[in-house]
Amino acid sequence: MTKLDEILTELNATNHDVVMMLPANLNHKMVQKARLGKKPVPKHTQDLILQAVNMLMQQKAVAEDKDVKQYKRVEIF
Repeated sequence: MTKLDEILTELNATNHDVVMMLPANLNHKMVQKARLGKKPVPKHTQDLILQAVNMLMQQKAVAEDKDVKQYKRVEIF
C-alpha cells in the first residue's frame, strides 16, 4: 500500500474523485498507476496528482469545517 493509497483510503476517495479535481490534465490511468506504485511516476504526473489530492482534501475539509494539512510531493511519492 502506497502513501497515496493510504491517504485516499482515509478520505474514502476513489480515483474518479481525484480525476474530477483536474479533469483536463489528469486521467484515471495516471491515478491508478500512482496508487499502485509498481513503477516510478513521472514528476509532472506527481505534481498533477498532488495538486488534485490537496484540492480534494481542502474541499472535504470545508464541508466538515476542519483544518487540513497540505501535502508536499516528497511526503506522498
